[in-house]
Amino acid sequence: MPQLEIIQTIGPAGEATPLLPTGHNRLLQGDCLALMGALPAESFDLLYLDPPFFSGQDYHLHDGAAHPSPSFRDTWEGGVHAYLDWLGQRLTAMHRLLRPTGALLVHLDWHAVHYVKVWLDHLFGYNHFQNEFIWYYSGGGASKKRFARKHDTILYYTKSAKEWTFHADAVRTAYKWTDGQKRADGSARNYQRGKLPDDVWEHHTLLPWGFESLGYPTQKPEALLERLIAATTNAGEVVGDFFCGSGTTAAVAQRLGRRWVTADESRVAICLAAERLAQLLAPTPPPRHAQRARAQAHARFAAIHDDPTRFGLEASTLTTCNLTLIPPPGMTVERLGGVDLSAGGP
Repeated sequence: MPQLEIIQTIGPAGEATPLLPTGHNRLLQGDCLALMGALPAESFDLLYLDPPFFSGQDYHLHDGAAHPSPSFRDTWEGGVHAYLDWLGQRLTAMHRLLRPTGALLVHLDWHAVHYVKVWLDHLFGYNHFQNEFIWYYSGGGASKKRFARKHDTILYYTKSAKEWTFHADAVRTAYKWTDGQKRADGSARNYQRGKLPDDVWEHHTLLPWGFESLGYPTQKPEALLERLIAATTNAGEVVGDFFCGSGTTAAVAQRLGRRWVTADESRVAICLAAERLAQLLAPTPPPRHAQRARAQAHARFAAIHDDPTRFGLEASTLTTCNLTLIPPPGMTVERLGGVDLSAGGP
């Protein structure tokens, strides 16, 4: 059975390496700008990014250090100009990586989405903008000083202004009624098939006690990524996420039969993503129950948190990992069946 392959470097600085050098999907750790610079141009069909939002907060996950640093920072000393300069460099790198028919989905909220929209209009071209997709979520946290801020925005751009992939039928939604309503031309509706999607989608956020929750701040629900990936890619195409967090994009891409390359700068994020994907790829994963899944997530996080040299990989889940994992210098990887995976495996 294929093993988890450990590769120490992605290649010399500035020198492109094959996208999937062993044929395996890739889970990488490092700054996304450097990683993207080492990958070949026009190699992705879809890039999704859920970057810092310019929220003015730092999101903490302990990594075992005496004074743990944030999992990622979202405070910007130079204000919005510093943020846009930082994000703009990475968006430019992503534009280079997209195939001619590829698409980019940029997930933001009210803090800076209007600035980024103007930036992307300049980078891609105004007529390459396809949608301002609104993810609406209700819940607590309403304000008496303003209308409650209850949506995120996903900007959808295509590299081509004439040709791209969109499968409307894959993401149809149920009608609000079940009979009696006809089309404008008088023809009957197919209620079982559902209606064509629009650019506003209502779905709850991921609750901390939810079945999917891994305890990672800003983790997004799989249903959101499933909707986006199913609509904008074909089976077998390559999806990339260079702010992967706990690995939601990769997990959904795997389930939908897409290839993927995903990365994050945070050690804890990559540990959680590796565990999540390893369990997904197991040939006969144990039955999952919400309570058990939450307990396992907390135990896994505690193990990663307490040992800063541990990459967070449970040996029992690695026997069929079809991944390429690139750990940073100084990290160790657990042994599997007497084989030291940090040396490359069999």
